[in-house]
Amino acid sequence: MFLNRLSLRNLRNIRKADLTLNQKTNIIIGENAAGKTTILESIDILSRGKSFRTNKFENLVSHNEEEFYVGATVGESNIKLEINKEKNKTRVLINNKETNKQSALAKELAVLCIHPNSHNLIEGTPLERRSFLDWGLFHMEQSFKADLANFTRILRQRNEALKSRDLKEDVWVKSLAEAGEKISAMRDDYMHRLISQLEENKQHILPNVELTFSYEKGWGHNKSFFESLVERKSFDIEKGYTSVGPQNANISIKLNGKDAQKICSRGQQKLIANIMLLSQAKDFYEKKSFPSIILIDDLPAELTLEMQEKILKKLFETGSQIFLTALNDSVLADILSEMDSNVFHVEHGVITE
Repeated sequence: MFLNRLSLRNLRNIRKADLTLNQKTNIIIGENAAGKTTILESIDILSRGKSFRTNKFENLVSHNEEEFYVGATVGESNIKLEINKEKNKTRVLINNKETNKQSALAKELAVLCIHPNSHNLIEGTPLERRSFLDWGLFHMEQSFKADLANFTRILRQRNEALKSRDLKEDVWVKSLAEAGEKISAMRDDYMHRLISQLEENKQHILPNVELTFSYEKGWGHNKSFFESLVERKSFDIEKGYTSVGPQNANISIKLNGKDAQKICSRGQQKLIANIMLLSQAKDFYEKKSFPSIILIDDLPAELTLEMQEKILKKLFETGSQIFLTALNDSVLADILSEMDSNVFHVEHGVITE
């Protein structure tokens, strides 16, 4: 759902801010270290309980303060979402009722981030790419959160048995295989569904290269998960953990037939990450019929103005509510300011519209 209003208290250098937001586009303009990115962070914190920049409370709370607060109203019904964080305590409220589940906020706010470290989606570990798939499934498949928790629980139990060498009879293998096959099938289906969007965005942003995406389930292609578990049992006992399964899944990304992780420059990695995130946002809107929220921090980094404009064109086609930061004197700020949007100016933590 889209954000209507956003309130911040004691977050980094922003002591207090209350913003009325545009349902489509919100531009945040200011110099470096003015507090632009803090606004984006606040939305990420409200959705996920943490910032795309840091997990450390002491780096987020304002100087000499012991807690910070982010609140918002969302959607046509003006649902009230709030999070109040202290060093060792977090309070989450929905319509003034406390809940102990951060995921309850995430369900209301489907937030995607494009930021200076987005290249980690390509350069980083398979966990980054599994998280990409799981974000989409969490928001679009009602049972996915419970199914993933069930698989993770059984995997942990089997690993504990493996570590203690207490696996004379592998009582976990059947239930683990069933739970793992279910997760893998959901991820595989989702990846296949994204292919058309990925190809469309690739043609617009990187038309002169071959770019392919394929799901790797985490065990042998021609075997079931159950067969792989049985085959690897002795190895797993020796190592003390389950060596195959969805916990090892990955997305194979190839540029002109070669591993993108190994051959791409930082700029190319960012472009591929943008293609993936734009595709995910467009798919979300088409399937859910309401917008995700896209946070874009420092889009110009390592990208030409022509490439920025290409990405912006596709960005506005996603149907998302968009939040972008830009420097005061940048060409990008001039382009964005001419759009139908709310424009916020940030200077030393003070925000004006």
